[in-house]
Amino acid sequence: MQTFNLILRLLLLLLSGALLFTGLSDRLQRKLDAHGLVPDQYRFGDLYNISNLPRFKELQWSEADDLKESDKPGYRSPNVDLYTIGDSFTTMDTSFYAGRRNHHIWLGTQVETVALDPKVRSILVIEVIERTIQERLREDYADLYIRRGFQVEGANPVTLPGKTAQEGSFWENTINREINQRLEFLLFNSDFALKCKEMKARLMLGLLGRTHPGALISRDRQFLFYEIEASPRSFLSPFRPLASSDIDSVVFNMNRIREHYLAAGFAEVYFCLIPNKVTVCEPDRHPHNNQIPRIEHNVHLKVPLLKLSGQILRHPEWFHKSDGHWNVDGKRLWLSYVNQLVMEWSGSNQSYNRWQLSQ
Repeated sequence: MQTFNLILRLLLLLLSGALLFTGLSDRLQRKLDAHGLVPDQYRFGDLYNISNLPRFKELQWSEADDLKESDKPGYRSPNVDLYTIGDSFTTMDTSFYAGRRNHHIWLGTQVETVALDPKVRSILVIEVIERTIQERLREDYADLYIRRGFQVEGANPVTLPGKTAQEGSFWENTINREINQRLEFLLFNSDFALKCKEMKARLMLGLLGRTHPGALISRDRQFLFYEIEASPRSFLSPFRPLASSDIDSVVFNMNRIREHYLAAGFAEVYFCLIPNKVTVCEPDRHPHNNQIPRIEHNVHLKVPLLKLSGQILRHPEWFHKSDGHWNVDGKRLWLSYVNQLVMEWSGSNQSYNRWQLSQ
């Protein structure tokens, strides 16, 4: 009996150690998920993960999210190199862009050193989601978009305001608040556990009219939103009043980013401001600050813009029902605008007007 108890304790110790080690590393968790060894925590969308409301559970996630081979350009510009900086809205493979060469930085996760080819035109497109404009294009703009953006070989060094962010230690980057979330998904993301969570979520919504903290439901109960973007109390919400000085500060910093990259050798720098899901699906939830139109019409703005808002605002169905990101239709809209821009710089007659950009 003592031998059996010892073996059982050792097995439990090994199992708990393996779970803890997996929870420490998001990379390891993704690798195990790719081999089907642990449940995929994102298989039904971020907002479903938060709320566990079964009516917002997208069972066919990949069909609604994945671009196809047919979405890749049939023609590539011979004389335009495309560079893009974006967030989780622009994670598609660079083979979907029409530049001769295509480089992409996921903001905050990597820095890339590049050598601009003087024989071709190099253009940069920067995508920013509405909820992060005041966060990323204010005091931290130089660190995020210049120090941690594209580093151009041979460009003259520049003096930038602010301090460079320091890299955290291994333990600061590993033992953080996300470990609890990763461990929770490892332990409680099985189909059986999700059924139990869904029962609790239905009860909370039916009896109390509440969702789990972190997600909010629209008044007609047709859409889910991140609480940080839908609550007027949130600093990132489009329902938080913004002074004219707040808009001016963003515009001046956008101009500074453009000036930096033009001096480094880029032919032009464009910004693309994408509205939040709540701005598209329930803009009258509270009085709206109209941040994007105010930036677009600001008299100090020198940066050319790719304006997708007019199209997106008419299509709430272009966002996932179980997530705060756009689906494959939103991705295709983005690609059509960016690739059309590449063709215009190329001087080509090839058209990527797939989504009728003029309408």
